[in-house]
Amino acid sequence: MQLHQIEAVVAITEAGSFRKAAEVLGRTQPTLTKSIKALEESVNLVIFDRTPRGVQLTEGGERLYKRACTIMADVRAMEDEVKQMAGFDGGRVRIGVSPVAGAVIMPRALRKFRKRWPRVEIELVNVLYPDSVSQLREAAIDMVLGPIPMLDAYGSVIVERLFDIDMVVVTHASNPQRNSTRLADLAEAQWIIHGSKEGPSSMFAGAFSARSIPLPKAYTNCHSLPAVIALMEETSAFCVLSQQLFNTIAQSHGIVVVPIEDRLPRFPLSLVTQKTRPLTPAASDLAQHIRRRATTLVQSGYSSDSQME
Repeated sequence: MQLHQIEAVVAITEAGSFRKAAEVLGRTQPTLTKSIKALEESVNLVIFDRTPRGVQLTEGGERLYKRACTIMADVRAMEDEVKQMAGFDGGRVRIGVSPVAGAVIMPRALRKFRKRWPRVEIELVNVLYPDSVSQLREAAIDMVLGPIPMLDAYGSVIVERLFDIDMVVVTHASNPQRNSTRLADLAEAQWIIHGSKEGPSSMFAGAFSARSIPLPKAYTNCHSLPAVIALMEETSAFCVLSQQLFNTIAQSHGIVVVPIEDRLPRFPLSLVTQKTRPLTPAASDLAQHIRRRATTLVQSGYSSDSQME
């Protein structure tokens, strides 16, 4: 198995055809076809099924593709690292960010970062736990910045707590149940889960369910924050958000905190990286700016941590 064959698997999968992949890679289609055929023979596996609408990965091909993506990400990171060590201002850093991290940490961190690295391509990926950790493990992103429910559950990653965030129940100001004080009173209400059911914005997450909090019977999963806001207004639904995220959206969207007396959990907003995949110099520098920004927020009273200092 050779690197150009691994690169071809990724390119064909993402392009959807041998012809388009050949154009992307700057090779001829017959050359690409021959390369994949040789790879399939060497591993005794059919990687692609040919269909009238293009190519599709087989079950075994899907597993090989995921591994190939990790390998190619490591190759690109190695190329970036070598060039950056030699003084080259370029490369790419991909970060999985939660809405609150993207709103209050990344703008200031990036402003500082750009003074040293003006030409590095930064991609902020709107992704929440647990998908964020999965993408990190697969090398689809370089680091994660967001709330992570548990600090000690991931042996392959480093979870660095920056500060804790409080969770609040919110709804639109027009909701007639907006003054409810007990979660039990809202068991029959409509709920919106921002992100995954396993994530910190869900009442199904471990920290919630472990407290014997009544779980909602009717809910909608939604990964888009603008859609969550719109749904709360139109459906009189409730949602769990971080206090910090609520503070950034409440005034302009008519969202209010529901005065629930039940004690809700706190989750650590963390910077997560891979143990076995070191950051490039540019990514490492950006991580430092993220840490400094988080420290400044705590010192200025932004997070609940400041109340304990």
